Amino acid sequence: MNQIPVGERILEERSRNRFTQEELARRLGVSKAAVSKWECGQSMPDIALLPKIASLFSITLDDLLGYEPMATEEVLEETRRQLAELLAEDLRRACDYAEDRAALYWSDPELLRTAALLLYTRFIELADAGEPDGAEGAQPVAELAERLLRRTLQLDPSSPSADLTLQTLCMLLAFEGRDGQAAELVERMVAAKPNMAAVALAGVQVKAGDSEAGVRTLKRQLLCSLLEAASCVQALAGFQSLALADLEQLAALAEGIWLPSGFDAIAPTLAPFVRIAFATRLVESGETERAMDELERFAQDLEKCCKTFESPQNPPLFQAVDDLVWQEGGEEAQAARSEAAASLRSSLVGGVVSSESWAPLRGNPRYESLIREMMDEEESL
Repeated sequence: MNQIPVGERILEERSRNRFTQEELARRLGVSKAAVSKWECGQSMPDIALLPKIASLFSITLDDLLGYEPMATEEVLEETRRQLAELLAEDLRRACDYAEDRAALYWSDPELLRTAALLLYTRFIELADAGEPDGAEGAQPVAELAERLLRRTLQLDPSSPSADLTLQTLCMLLAFEGRDGQAAELVERMVAAKPNMAAVALAGVQVKAGDSEAGVRTLKRQLLCSLLEAASCVQALAGFQSLALADLEQLAALAEGIWLPSGFDAIAPTLAPFVRIAFATRLVESGETERAMDELERFAQDLEKCCKTFESPQNPPLFQAVDDLVWQEGGEEAQAARSEAAASLRSSLVGGVVSSESWAPLRGNPRYESLIREMMDEEESL
């Protein structure tokens, strides 16, 4: 727990909000001397003033009082393990446990995000399973997940993990039929034009004599732009309404983003996802030979994707912004990557095998040989 004196917090927030002591005193209805004494630690504000001070600075009372309990790595891991076990056994106890953890660490976005993602995942599993503990029975799980996701965004709106939090919240709302609320959350964040702020900032940094900062700024923006482009391409490939010609161009674009040496690590799943979507559309259109060509390319892309998952090699270009790229991790991280690779391969190959779209090619020697080869690769993992 990190306790910061109230007077020090008031000084910090007053400076951040660019208030003079006189301006703050006037807004609170006290004397300038009173504000000065608070900031010097000679006295404390009246307890009735604390909510007004917090509101004026747009912070919580916890923030004002310096009450910021943050979970240690050990607590975070224990919370993750215990909640996962309870969600598999007893939803009510799981919700009670998550509520207790959240109450204790209400200012810790990482712990709240961890609990929310576990709750969300379990809710979706139950809702999709069509079992007695389906969407209706698991509704308290969804409601708690939503509350924790919203709190996480409030605490941590601009961190690298904020996009995942927002995306999860939107998917939860959309799953429950609240599409309007989901759209409202993200519409204001969708860019209406290219963002040239990074270019302008880099120019200012270079002019100030800090060319290294300018390079970091542009590298970060470039990586973010590539990640955004890859996400858009992969999402577009899933739209059945997309014309075949557009899908073909999308596959070429995906390859262009993905193919240069080392850059497949930026978005490992991009090429195989787009490739299999294109191949499936071709077979549905009766172009079986082209579909088989694309299926073979898909097998190659999938193999490369899985190897990237297991041993990602970051492009040296982005070493300066390593907080956005793959981290080494230990044996546990390596095991998780291998598991992710095996799961991805099983899902994508299984999708081809079970899809009725590929029924016209069943029995085709070239198709059967390729499927056996991909399934053998899966078993060898």
